[in-house]
Amino acid sequence: MQFTDSHLHLQDYKTKDAQQIIVDLRAAGFVKVVCAATSPTDWNKVAVFAGLAPDLVIPAFGLHPWHLAAASQDWASALKKQLERFPLAWVGECGLDRVKAPSWDGQEEAFAVQISLAKELSRPLVIHALKVEDKLARFWRAMPPRFMLHSFGGSLSFLRAALGYGAYISLSPAILKRKNYVAIAASVPAERLLLESDSPYLSDYRDIPVLAGDLAAIRKTSTAALIAQVNQNFEEFCHGK
Repeated sequence: MQFTDSHLHLQDYKTKDAQQIIVDLRAAGFVKVVCAATSPTDWNKVAVFAGLAPDLVIPAFGLHPWHLAAASQDWASALKKQLERFPLAWVGECGLDRVKAPSWDGQEEAFAVQISLAKELSRPLVIHALKVEDKLARFWRAMPPRFMLHSFGGSLSFLRAALGYGAYISLSPAILKRKNYVAIAASVPAERLLLESDSPYLSDYRDIPVLAGDLAAIRKTSTAALIAQVNQNFEEFCHGK
């Protein structure tokens, strides 16, 4: 069986070199993974992975709200140049965070810039959203055609709002720890579902087959059918329908 991982951070593994991680990914059955950068300090690290295995690793470049304060004033122009270097790169990880970010200052402005870049360059957008359901409401109509809420863990009402504006929903193993996980897992339309590990933080990429099996049971389908649908969704999210 072949797998995709729509969000992980290969550059943050501490104990293995890049080439070994790529070998391990292939051995585990992964055919496409998205390696997400979070600030200008790791854009080049992510670029290394994309260069080592362009058939496997899709880079994503963005400025995460956790790192906004440390970014230089010209980060937006630098980000555009980085995205232009990699025509298949996604935009992100970016978004809004009222829990772990050091400050709210500038978050909405930085997010708006990255939404605009995704639209201008026709790229998928990867969104981090933590306790900002009300704040995101003002951005829904500005979203590019392809945007994803990564490691979704919000309410059913938030899910419905996001889906209403065309969001793809990426679930990680963390969803299984939430009280509403059955309702969430059952409510994401088949054609909008993506899977991710957010490794090495929330889980390991090898946990995706287990997650797929758990979700398949909830959704009353086979693991193989769910994986096939997710892989199709991944391709459509990358390139458009």
